[in-house]
Amino acid sequence: MKRIFLLLTVAAMTAFTGCSSDDDRVDNDTIAEVFEINQNTSFTAANNYQINYTLNPQIYSSDMILIYRLSGTSGGNDVWEALPQTYFFGGGAEFLQYTFDFTVNNINIYLESNFAPEEEPAFSVNQVFRVVIIPGYYSGVGKVSNSVDLTDYNAVMTAYKLNSSNVKTIGER
Repeated sequence: MKRIFLLLTVAAMTAFTGCSSDDDRVDNDTIAEVFEINQNTSFTAANNYQINYTLNPQIYSSDMILIYRLSGTSGGNDVWEALPQTYFFGGGAEFLQYTFDFTVNNINIYLESNFAPEEEPAFSVNQVFRVVIIPGYYSGVGKVSNSVDLTDYNAVMTAYKLNSSNVKTIGER
């Protein structure tokens, strides 16, 4: 009887030591990051009304990028608008739109309009952008991003535990 008990104990120990919860593990060292682009960010015919930035290091293909444009201040606080963003002028006959795309290696921000954007320097000269990189873990179904208004810069910063001390400033590359 003692041998059977010993054999069952060894079998149970072997079975339980083979169990692991590594598949359910949360990746706590993957964090969101934010940086500011505020140098040489003027849209002109010479740069084809686009600004290009190289990501160094490159991001993962599952990561998501959000871009916000500094559109002014309110009550002493910066106002950040999510891209894409469209503005209308001349009673709605003219438009100006910021859009962007990205790869794992770079970000492209575009200024498109049906008139010369230089006519509106408040929208084409010395622009400031904030780029938030959200790791793929957070951008999936059932993760934080499903409950966050991604168009609200402050909500994104809060949800991903970022603040102004996390903002790195870079220039055009």
